[in-house]
Amino acid sequence: MSSAEDLSALEQDDQMAEPLRRVAYEAGMMLGLEATRDEQAYHRRRLTRHQYWLHGFGTLAGMRVAVSPETHGNNTDHLEDLQLRVGPGVGIDGLGREVMVHESHCIRLTQWLAAQPTEQLLKGFDSEAGELWLKVTVRQKDCPIARQPVLTRKLNTSTDAVQPSRIADSVQLELTPELPPGSPEERFVPWGSHNPVDGEMPALSADEQQTLDDLEVSNPVAAQQLALQTQLLHCLENSGVSTHNLTHELEDGARLLLARIRIETSDPSSTVVNPGLIHINNLVRPFLTTASQLAWLARHNGNG
Repeated sequence: MSSAEDLSALEQDDQMAEPLRRVAYEAGMMLGLEATRDEQAYHRRRLTRHQYWLHGFGTLAGMRVAVSPETHGNNTDHLEDLQLRVGPGVGIDGLGREVMVHESHCIRLTQWLAAQPTEQLLKGFDSEAGELWLKVTVRQKDCPIARQPVLTRKLNTSTDAVQPSRIADSVQLELTPELPPGSPEERFVPWGSHNPVDGEMPALSADEQQTLDDLEVSNPVAAQQLALQTQLLHCLENSGVSTHNLTHELEDGARLLLARIRIETSDPSSTVVNPGLIHINNLVRPFLTTASQLAWLARHNGNG
């Protein structure tokens, strides 16, 4: 369950079109709590927006999803202690926030399945294929810690007045029943909380079209890059800078897909949990391409 601090951060980080403001310090000016919060928010949101617009969203390294144990003597035994594990790694979530998994995290799959209502599991059940589909996602989450006494602002005779003195950067890993998309989309999705870029070229002026045509003759690779940049030039015209997240979809817009899991079963309410029946695809996730990757590929020119 999300905390009030976490939901507040989600709402704030989703406001991509809101101009940022920083504190204007002047001698003799009295500044209070709100000024300190505005100062923190300004620097945090500048970094988040930089990562969102210039880098996008996806896995940078690690966060591999696997089962433990990975094998078993047969595929009929029901294992009570089987775990899904997410390894250490780092990435950027759907709102541009850093997600860092600093140690391996696990979930006991048998207990998790037993705790889910049948109607929830049916959202990921393919009855024709006899498969239960789950997705693993991660997002950044604010975690209030280090509670300390504070001065009370109203009468409180039952408990001591305490508030968290720090907000730690944390992550929220989630397992959700969901059928995979019917067919993979080839549309370009540079930003997690904005619509994909339309695959069709926009209407161009005569001079713009001539520029593309001339470049196609002299440098086809550069022409492809310019064509993509032309699409990006027009991609926000109908939606603006604001995200397409609705209030109740804030968490979904922030989630970063890590893997899709396929479990062979004829009945999702009594699934046999066995590594021989569990299939994990980590390559359906979005990845981020760094400058060092591009440099390495350019150096080796695809020849290894």
